[in-house]
Amino acid sequence: MANTPRIDNEVLLQAGLELMRRTGKPLAKLPSKGRSMLFGLSNGETVRARTCNDHILIVVADDPAEDSRLNIEGTDWLLIVMPEVERTDGRVLGYLVPTKEAVEEARRTHRSWLATNPNTKGGNTTWNLWFDKGGPEKANNYGDKWAKYRLEGDVSTLDVATHQVSPAGEATDIKAAVEAARQRIAAVAGVSPHAVRISIDFGA
Repeated sequence: MANTPRIDNEVLLQAGLELMRRTGKPLAKLPSKGRSMLFGLSNGETVRARTCNDHILIVVADDPAEDSRLNIEGTDWLLIVMPEVERTDGRVLGYLVPTKEAVEEARRTHRSWLATNPNTKGGNTTWNLWFDKGGPEKANNYGDKWAKYRLEGDVSTLDVATHQVSPAGEATDIKAAVEAARQRIAAVAGVSPHAVRISIDFGA
C-alpha cells in the first residue's frame, strides 16, 4: 500500500470543510501553531480537523504513559476526513466526533492492547483507531461504532476545487464569509461569537 498514490491532505481537508458547510455547520479557521488545523463553529465550540488517506484515526501520544497527552486533545470536536476508497480520488467520508469520546476510546483500546502483554519495548506512542475491520479487533470497526457522527452529503475530491471554498478553508458565500469574520473577531476580542454583530451596507 505504501507505493499507491495518495490524495493531498489539503484536498481532503477542503472536502471535509465542504461537508461541514453543507450540513449547516460552516467552520472558521482559528489561529494555531505549526500545522494544527483548528476551526471554530458559530456557537463558539472548537474543532480539530484530521485527515488520512487510509481508514484510520492516527493518534500520537507525547510518551508511552497511559495518561500521556494525545495530539487530538484540546478542542470540543474532532473532524475526521478520509476517502471512501482508501487513497483513491472520489467521494469522501467525514465524521464529527466529540473529542472527549475519541480520547477515551484511544486510551481504552491502548490499555486493552497492553493487557495482552504484547511483545513491545515500551516505546509505543501511536494509538490508532481503525474504521473498518482490518485493524486489531480491540480497536477496529469505528465506521460502525461512530456511524451516528458521520456527516451527510456527497462531496468528491475530484470536484472539491470547484466548490466555493477559499484556500483558508472558508466558504466564500456571503453568509459563511460573515460568520468566519465574526469568529475571527470574537477570538481576537476574547468574547463569544454571539457578542459580535456585523452589518453590510450594499448601497455604499
